Amino acid sequence: MTLNHLSGWAIECARIARTAALRALSPFDRFWRALRRRTALPPLWLRRHAGPVRAFETSARDCRLQLDRWAVVPAAGGIVDLGCGPGAMALELSNAMGRNARYVGIDVHGPSIAWCRRRFRGDDRFRFEIAPVSSAFGAGDLPIGRYRLPVDDGAAGLVLAKSLFTHLSETEARRYLSEIARTLRPRGAAVVTAFLFAGVPPAFPFGDERVRWRVRARPAAAIAFARQVFEEMIAEAGLVCADAFFGFYPGGGSRFAGQDVLLLNRAPLSK
Repeated sequence: MTLNHLSGWAIECARIARTAALRALSPFDRFWRALRRRTALPPLWLRRHAGPVRAFETSARDCRLQLDRWAVVPAAGGIVDLGCGPGAMALELSNAMGRNARYVGIDVHGPSIAWCRRRFRGDDRFRFEIAPVSSAFGAGDLPIGRYRLPVDDGAAGLVLAKSLFTHLSETEARRYLSEIARTLRPRGAAVVTAFLFAGVPPAFPFGDERVRWRVRARPAAAIAFARQVFEEMIAEAGLVCADAFFGFYPGGGSRFAGQDVLLLNRAPLSK
């Protein structure tokens, strides 16, 4: 039986049961990592909230490698991590950041933000904020159209949105792209991951020619955009795509093959 044979209620019950099981196993995981002198990580249930547990560190490491290829991590100045979850990229970037760098992690999930605040307590380079917007993954109720990132205009040298747009509706995606453009400094960079497609991707059987999703009863679990639609949204936000690494596009397979990674800059001002 697949997820698409289950009702939304059944999927939610299964998610709650999985979280309970991972909560019970988390102390053993913490003990095992300490015994092997491995880096302390969020508890298993928080890591699973951000994606497959086994990919928590490797996914962040792969993202870091792409950031390094593009040389976009500022030694000083602001880094904004949208959809930071329980701090995978904060942990990955902490050693690369200089003393004058400032990181802001933003997420709708309160427990993830709470863990990050405890983990990075005492390191004034890091700040973590809850986005109080209405979301399938958080408890907020603020309409997305009224949400403004807690970041000043032009303050960010790097905006990172890893595995954020894969869970956003078109309306939400437009708002976040607009906020990325507002907060990005003129020569800053935004690195955004998404699932982009052409035609009808088998991996996303529901939706229309603009936006498709993977799980019938829980669209926000995995969302894909038509590449042309996403490019239009980027341009309308005042951004340009400077480079891209396509992992999923054109979405012709029935299995995931990694998210598409886009390097965005602010569009030059018209003369």
